[in-house]
Amino acid sequence: MIGAPVLLLGACTKNIDREIASNECSLLDLKITGQMGTIVIDRYEDDAAATVYILQRGDYPYGQVAVEGIVVSSGATASVQSGGTLDFQNPERRAKITVTAESGKSLDWWISLEPYDAFYVGTWKIDDIKIHCDQRISNSGDGSWDTQISGNEFGAATEEYDNRIIVTLDDEMNGNNLTGTIINDAGADGKWSNFRIVIGFYSPDNYLDMNPRLRYLLPPGQSQWSLNLTTNEMKITQNNITSTMKFRVNTWGGWDFVFPLPDATGEPWTNNEFSNMWRSSTELFYSVTKISN
Repeated sequence: MIGAPVLLLGACTKNIDREIASNECSLLDLKITGQMGTIVIDRYEDDAAATVYILQRGDYPYGQVAVEGIVVSSGATASVQSGGTLDFQNPERRAKITVTAESGKSLDWWISLEPYDAFYVGTWKIDDIKIHCDQRISNSGDGSWDTQISGNEFGAATEEYDNRIIVTLDDEMNGNNLTGTIINDAGADGKWSNFRIVIGFYSPDNYLDMNPRLRYLLPPGQSQWSLNLTTNEMKITQNNITSTMKFRVNTWGGWDFVFPLPDATGEPWTNNEFSNMWRSSTELFYSVTKISN
């Protein structure tokens, strides 16, 4: 009778040590032909999906997309292996991967292709350069307007109007960031414009220098850029100084390369419209037309 509890304890210990098959059926990573960056996973309990970005092109083989690599939970298996294919030849551009856990539990993962149009890659000519001003934000009036740097305020600064903006894309990605170079080429005259207000209280010899506020945004010469696929905002860096460029379709159906400006309403106030353009300016934008890919 004394030995019975010992035998019972031994049986319990054996049950505790026994491994339980995992229920994990996660898709951890996926690599397919033409993929840009890493997959974006969106899972809520048994609703499982992932988005894969690809560079948009006309000859992409949607019906037989090669799987170059796949990672699932430890002990789990997937319905497609590296070397297999997925079929995205449907209006939704979706394909299913079933991941089966070690325990036998399975989960359907819906993979969506997101073709990405890097429309900004290529060579652009500058049609116009404008600064948007809003006196209301700087408490210096009620006016809101766009002013051209080729206008009287800036002394008809036209040096940049023959420039070309050349955007190239690197082959490799950094996570979900695209990278490349952007060149503000000086054009035939070899010059870039100065942003100097020369009217009002000012003159060509006694100007309000807006270069510190505006010139670094799209610097002369070559800079590096990085763009996150989820925000579609381009960070441009030269000499460790970075600006942000956004893209906007303008009223003529072309493109504006838009640079939001830092808030300057804390700068000293004057009662002159032109000196307050520093405080009132909210964005610089280049209206551009693409001339080559």
